[in-house]
Amino acid sequence: MSGTTAQLEHGQVVCPYCLEIVIYDERALYVRNDKMQYEQLDITKHANPLRRADVLRGAFQLCGNTEGVAHHYIPVPYLTHGRPLTVAMVGTSGTGKSHLLTQMIAEVTDGGLEPYGVIWQSVNPTDHSVFIKERVATLRAGEQLEATAQTPFAEFVEALLLTGTDGQVRPVAFFDLGGEDLVRTDALLRFLLGVDALVFVVDPLLACALPQLDEAREQYGLAVSKSDPAFETVLDRLPREGGYLDVAMALVVGKADLLRFEPPVDRWLSRPSTGPLDPRRLREESRDVYAFLRHHAGPAWLRPFDSTLRCTLHFASATGGQPTHGRFPHGVRSHRVLGPLLSILAMCGLLDEGIDHRPSRVGM
Repeated sequence: MSGTTAQLEHGQVVCPYCLEIVIYDERALYVRNDKMQYEQLDITKHANPLRRADVLRGAFQLCGNTEGVAHHYIPVPYLTHGRPLTVAMVGTSGTGKSHLLTQMIAEVTDGGLEPYGVIWQSVNPTDHSVFIKERVATLRAGEQLEATAQTPFAEFVEALLLTGTDGQVRPVAFFDLGGEDLVRTDALLRFLLGVDALVFVVDPLLACALPQLDEAREQYGLAVSKSDPAFETVLDRLPREGGYLDVAMALVVGKADLLRFEPPVDRWLSRPSTGPLDPRRLREESRDVYAFLRHHAGPAWLRPFDSTLRCTLHFASATGGQPTHGRFPHGVRSHRVLGPLLSILAMCGLLDEGIDHRPSRVGM
């Protein structure tokens, strides 16, 4: 857990946007009208328990911090359940992190966590419906998602309530941050100080000097790079304790369909990422990814692993193919997208699957 959340008292929650401590306050509640504008809510008018609970599920609380930030509203269920977990995707624009995040969440809402004894519910039903319609349905229909919108202010693209086998409920918020914004916007970097987990997405077109990728690089106007500037910026900003970062990480070689005939990628893409979380197999995949990147990419691409005590490494493909003129001509089929999220949840204590979530070199 991050240093910010480790010091919280009962009932306190860190605002996922500005990092100030928030306590649930029914005097500061709002709901959105048909024009998506916020209107103050008087919850005392709803005496019926069922009606009250339903109204609160779609309500928001205005954060009291307005110093240097715009007004922002936090979904009430995010404040009234267990300690939230925040997960941020990191990578330069075009690396496929938005597609990966969309497919991760789609796997969860399709019941992908049920074999692990975890059930889900949306934090805000209206926002969840929009996410499914605009991102999941769009991608599954074979259309490429638009690039992450530039913003000076971090907002989660989706948040879920996850209930574990112990009956405890925790909100999990997912942030999809534009790499260019991270490099140029200090407010976004400050937001990262309170994040619990980071998913670094490696684009093999940028990282791997393999000749079979040259045609795709030429098609998209890309060139091999020694590192990802977004990786460097985030890792340099986060505080370290004892030389290592106190945050769970997953390093994912995305677009692995481009490498499907390359060992050891071929072996892992043919395996499902579902099933019991086996620490031995997780270490085996991490070792293979590490060796693959050490051989085919510059050392800076492995800096996330070298920077933290808790990191796993993965191969994944969000779409199973590459887009042409904004569409995936052969349809969309994901491979191993749930693996990184399962690892993050285990390291952060949401899954009890034999992976030690205390600081340790999980990845090797």
